[in-house]
Amino acid sequence: MKLLVTGANGHSGRLFLQKLNNENPNKFSEVHVVVRNNFPDETIRLNNLNIIVHKGDLTDTAFLQEVTRDIDTILHIAGIQMSKELFKAALENKVDWIIAVHTTGRYSKFKMASAEYIEIEDELLKLRDKINITILRPTMIYGSSRDRNMYRLIKFIDKSPIFPLFGNGNNLMQPVTAYDLANAYYQVLNHKQITVNQNYNLSGKYPIKYKNLIQTVAEKLNKNITLIKIPIKLSYYSALLANKVLPKFPINEEQVLRMQENKDFTYLKAQKDFGYNPLSFEEGITREVKEYKGDR
Repeated sequence: MKLLVTGANGHSGRLFLQKLNNENPNKFSEVHVVVRNNFPDETIRLNNLNIIVHKGDLTDTAFLQEVTRDIDTILHIAGIQMSKELFKAALENKVDWIIAVHTTGRYSKFKMASAEYIEIEDELLKLRDKINITILRPTMIYGSSRDRNMYRLIKFIDKSPIFPLFGNGNNLMQPVTAYDLANAYYQVLNHKQITVNQNYNLSGKYPIKYKNLIQTVAEKLNKNITLIKIPIKLSYYSALLANKVLPKFPINEEQVLRMQENKDFTYLKAQKDFGYNPLSFEEGITREVKEYKGDR
């Protein structure tokens, strides 16, 4: 059996490979991984896995034809925007099963956030009569210095006694750690008879109000922080300006608009089918703050 992993050098991809290496290295005779052209050859080296590295561009159709040839299963972590051409190559090369890591962003009521995701995913799901497809939809991903979400937020809160709260802060969030996603990929692969041709939302253990999330981060940093509530419309233009003036500002204007909606998603189906059991936000952010304190 041969596995292809896209996004193998990403946050959850590396954790998944480490777990496979440590717990079931003989599951696949070959583990093919895709990395960008500029990554050094030693980027991914694990003692127990037969890893074959492919450097290339997932928008290059010839490259996709090459890397999907003779592959049994694809774990596609690199992003939903890369899915269409990858699925096309996989069909042509008779790949048996694709596990695609997409996003709960498809559920957003804001078309700017969801329209593209819905269009891509619905088109791909029509192919289930030709290829086995499992869709995983994580919420916001965090968990270490490699994430682009909470780590920026931690750094901002550590340096500022004031935090602009866009809206009332009562919107629910349910971010998920990369560690939980890596475990989920592994569990999905190990329960193919149940997980094949299914869709799963992957979120953190409990929903948390955004304002409480900010306070939790501050508490883990041992910081006192003052939340300044700003109306949504004013928040949008403030974020637009702040991102132009402050390159490391932790929130963009699209995220401001989406703060009007709850982003909590049940994972009960994943729990029932393959034992998904994620960390709570407090547990996950404690780990990340500890790493941050060691880095600064």
